[in-house]
Formats: sequence, structure tokens, C-alpha cells
Amino acid sequence: MFNKSTVAYCLSLAALGLIGCGGGGGGSEAPVTVTPPPMTETPMTSTPAVTEPISERFVDRVFENVDITRNIVFGSGARLEGSQTLEMDIYTPSGDSETDRPVLILAFGGGFTSGFRQDPLISAIAIDFAQRGFVTASIDYRLFEQEPTTEDEANIAIIQAMHDMKAAVRFLREDALGPDIYGTREDATYVGGVSAGAIMASFSGALDIDDNLTDPVLSFLNANNGVEGNSSSNTQISSDAQGVFSLSGAVTDTQWIDENSAPIYAAHEEFDTIVPCRFSMSSSGLFLAGGCDMVPAALNSGVAAELFLDEGSNSHIGYSLSEFGEIFDGAASFIAGQLPE
Repeated sequence: MFNKSTVAYCLSLAALGLIGCGGGGGGSEAPVTVTPPPMTETPMTSTPAVTEPISERFVDRVFENVDITRNIVFGSGARLEGSQTLEMDIYTPSGDSETDRPVLILAFGGGFTSGFRQDPLISAIAIDFAQRGFVTASIDYRLFEQEPTTEDEANIAIIQAMHDMKAAVRFLREDALGPDIYGTREDATYVGGVSAGAIMASFSGALDIDDNLTDPVLSFLNANNGVEGNSSSNTQISSDAQGVFSLSGAVTDTQWIDENSAPIYAAHEEFDTIVPCRFSMSSSGLFLAGGCDMVPAALNSGVAAELFLDEGSNSHIGYSLSEFGEIFDGAASFIAGQLPE
């Protein structure tokens, strides 16, 4: 189990660029227990774990402890040679009596070339939202096998990762429609991530087969079961997300964002050069449009959207601890406001 002091510790590690918080592999059944080292700052006030939260569920952190079930296989993605087994870790609030909870699926960052699902920042987000009453999942996805040399190659590689995220959506939605092992509702599944993970989440919320696509991208989609992909066989289950939480993410074409797109909560640093907030060439050579463009595009299409802008900052995921807190609070309130009746 994790407590609120652990979340602060995880965020401290993330802010320093360190790794290791959140644990490694572990068994798929036993909850993971982490005790943070002594903190130099005043620890957050803890509240007792309760089965009937006294604060507003999904907005406030109303549970102190979180249980984690690791290494749950949800799909398999084709590689140049063989395939990659896709696994997730699922976080649930300890002592919760509710069995009809929204889901937030999260993907780590790393430029599509590195990263792992126990990334400290992703773990901190998963813990934070589970404490608010969500069921959260941190997922694997396919990283780039070759460096893209064209925009089409980059889009196709990102779409492969998006297909893995959609398989994760289907896995948890199928459970909600069937055995309901994880106590979730099938009509409230949200996707999000950090940096590269937020890019593929933004793709997942925006991209449709009838969008303005180049011939190579359209050919790839037509050969790989469209936007659904082939990362799992349960494609009779919808992979549509009800919303996107983009932490320094982007799309490559804002024309994809239309009235059919998912609502989006985006956080971005104004002058980020790694994933630009406004449409421009990133440091990797790929043109990207981040929160500064995605949110207006959504609003102009009549889609709910909100932006947390770190004005003047030229960092990438350089938010302060207080800013992380504001972003998490804002995203939770935004998602809670989008929950179906």
C-alpha cells in the first residue's frame, strides 16, 4: 500500500529526475508496500481509510492507502521479430466499498525510446487518482524499434503505441462488462500520460479513420484494423475513451481534433521545446501541437477542454511540486465533471 507521504516522495524523485519509487516487478497478486524515507518537509496530513468517503469522491484524495496488483497481461504487440507481451499495474483505493468506479489509464514518458510503467511520476499520478477513488492503470506500450525519418513514419510508430493503449481500454472495459474484478464502470474510461505517453493518449482521443490522413498512415491503419489495432483480440469491445489527461503531450495535426474527439485536460509549459505547446518543430525534428493548440481546437469544436499553462517556462516536465498538485487537482475536477450520469 502507498500513503500520502509516499506520493510526495515519488513526486520529489520525479522532480529530481530520479527513478525507483513505485517498486519493480513483484507478484501479480500481493499488494506492494513502500515506506518512504524520512522527509525534510512537513508530511501531508493523513486521513483514515474509510469505506464511505466524507469528502467529494473523485475530486479530493479521500483514501489514504492504495493497493497495487502488478503484471496483468492485457495484450500483445507485433514487433519486427516476434511480439511484445503488454502488461499493466492496477491501482485501487484500499477499503473502498464502491464497485462502480471510473478508470484512468496512464502511459509513461521517454520519447518513445525508453521508459517503464513503474516510472516514479506515473506511479505518483496513479496513486494520487486512486486515492481520489479512481481505478488507475499504468501500462506497457511498444517503443520505437527504428528512429523515424519522416513524419509519416513517426505517426505510424506513435499509432502503434496508441493501439496498445486502446487494447488496455478494451481490457478494463471488458472486465467491467463481465466479471468486474476491478470494480469499474464501462462508460467512464479515461486515458492519459506524461510526454510521449501523453502524445499517444492525445492521439487516442482525437484520431479517427476519416481524419485528414496521408496515404502511408491510412494504408497502415487499413492493414492493422484501423484505429483499434491488433494488440488484443477483443475488438468487439469499444476502445473509445471518455477523456484525455495530457501532461506535456501533443498531436501532430490539430485538424484531428473535432466534434468527435474526447474532452481533454492539458498541462503544458509555455516554451517547451521538446514537446512544444504551440505548433512548431520539436527538438526531435517532428512538428507537434501541444496544449496551447489542442485545447482551443477542442473548444472551437464544442468539446470540453481545459489548459493549465505554466507561463514563461521553457522546461519539459519541470513543474514544481505545487504545480503538480494544481495539475492533479485540476485534472481530477475536470474528469469528475465529465463523468456520465
